[in-house]
Parts: sequence; structure tokens; C-alpha cells
Amino acid sequence: MMRVFAYCCASFAEATRKAAGVEPLLSPPMSAGSFEPGWLEGYGLIYLDLHGEPGVGYWRGDDGVIALMAWQMREVDLSGAVVFATNCYLADEGSPMMEALLEAGVRYVIGGAGQNWANTKRPAGAAWLGWRVRVLMERGVDPLRALGMGKRLLRLHAAANGVLGRKRKVLVDKDTLAFRAYARRV
Repeated sequence: MMRVFAYCCASFAEATRKAAGVEPLLSPPMSAGSFEPGWLEGYGLIYLDLHGEPGVGYWRGDDGVIALMAWQMREVDLSGAVVFATNCYLADEGSPMMEALLEAGVRYVIGGAGQNWANTKRPAGAAWLGWRVRVLMERGVDPLRALGMGKRLLRLHAAANGVLGRKRKVLVDKDTLAFRAYARRV
């Protein structure tokens, strides 16, 4: 059985709980000052839904609380873990947070560049994709294959629900479909 760890903004708790399939750690009340980096070790999937900003070495929770810093991730051994992060700006070129995750030894980081869209109450957009990837990985599907299958399911889901003509939904799906897996270059 795959172990899953989740950490998110307090306002994202409901959607994160559903997408990650576990009770998430919330920020606030959790902050970088109270977060123990070792909590991240030993998981097959680390699901993150925090606020990102371009080019900074931290993620925020609600109310501007600094939830997690790059140096904290560099302190731990995340060998073999897959990180799925809905966090904005994670995959931007030169992202200190991406670099920290890769330096910690993760197998893959799945995320997107720029602003990423989700929903606070139920998995939608990036969170919907994360939910599908998690479910597929729990069934033994390789993470890269799970990502590809999740994106195909998102296209089918959007088409079946007639949302392809709604402007905001099209932007959310377009953003989510741009998610990809990143691995450390050796």
C-alpha cells in the first residue's frame, strides 16, 4: 500500500483531503517554523497544495503564513517519492522550490508552470488531476503512465460534461493539461 502525505492551505483542506485520500496537514496553523522536515520522509506520494510565487524559496499557506521553505526540503531524503504539487509557479524556469525537491532525491515532481487552478471544496483542475494520479498510483500504475492516463481522463471528463465551451473551465483544463513530470538530471 502506498503511503501518502498531504500539506495544504487551510482553505484547501476539503479538496486536498479528497484528492490526496488522507487528512492533510494545514497551514495555518502549521508554518515553516513548526514544520518538521522529517515528516516528509518515507512516503510514496507527497501531495502539496500551497501558494507559490515566482522565484522565491518558500510556499505560503493562507493569510500569508510561510508554510514550507526550500532549505527544509533539502534537509530530507525523499528518494523514490513522487511529489504532486498544485502550487503555482513550481515548474517555472529556475524555481528554487523545484530545485530543492529534486535535490532531496524525489523520483518525480509533477506540477505546472505559472498560475495553476484548482478548487477549494472538491477536486477540480490541478487537484482533479492529482486525485486521478493518486488513485492510479495506488493501483500500481507507474507515475508517468498515471499522469498520462489522468490527462486523458481529464479530456474525456471535460468533453462528457460539456465544459469545453466555458471560457474559465477551458483555461483551467488547459493549465492542468500542461502539467508534466520533472526528474533530476544526472
